[in-house]
Amino acid sequence: MNTRTRRRGGRQARVWALPLVLLLLPVQVEQVRAGALERAMLGKSTVVDLTHVVSERAPTGGGQDHPRPEVLAEGDRNSTAERLPLSADLATYLNLPASIVKGKPTVAQVPAREFLVHAVLVDIGAKVAQTQDYRATVEDLQAWERRNGRIPKGSVVLLYTGWSRRWSDPAHYLNLDAQGVPRVPGFSPGATAFLVSERDIRGVGLDTWGPGVPPGTHGGDDGMRPLLQAGKWQLVNLTNLDRLPAKGAKLLVAPLRIEAGSAPARVIAILP
Repeated sequence: MNTRTRRRGGRQARVWALPLVLLLLPVQVEQVRAGALERAMLGKSTVVDLTHVVSERAPTGGGQDHPRPEVLAEGDRNSTAERLPLSADLATYLNLPASIVKGKPTVAQVPAREFLVHAVLVDIGAKVAQTQDYRATVEDLQAWERRNGRIPKGSVVLLYTGWSRRWSDPAHYLNLDAQGVPRVPGFSPGATAFLVSERDIRGVGLDTWGPGVPPGTHGGDDGMRPLLQAGKWQLVNLTNLDRLPAKGAKLLVAPLRIEAGSAPARVIAILP
């Protein structure tokens, strides 16, 4: 084969390869343009369930009884399933302003699009290991911003404390003192005010517990109430927060659509 023949064969190979490239290009562009949900569906993104399993062994607070499996109806005796009656404030759940402010939208009235949110993760696990009822401060939030940039408006700020590791031990998880006050970590009043007034967040999420339970050491009504009064919402009893990055995750919050101020919720994170 002479040099001219080799050159002609090379040009023909490139010509034949061009249509293949053009065929593959739309697929590659579509993958680049695909959103978080599409990437997750294609197996291109990691999906993390932030929801605790509900069972009769789940910790409960506020004087609630543990959920007990009910006896199935006569026609269901051949079924292997059990019905588990649930309180709206059991396990992983969403707490809205309507739980303490009359006239605010219930879970059923909140538009579904508001439950699709960006999330940031503030890690105070090391401080909680030293002080079990440590409360995140404004300085903790500003230190996060120095490393990661400003907390985005409309985002949900997740607080990782490591508390979810106690879930299998209800007494250890609730951590009540002699007066019945829960000694659990959370946000300080100053941090809550900063997030509401300076960053205009959508809400917060914690791997600790309790509607109307003020996280932290004082036991006064200075915990999450100002957050709810400001129209923000709260996710509690989350798990697997240690698997999330500091920023970039998307949350899908799926509460039961009930006419109440709070509801059990499945919370899913899609990682970048």
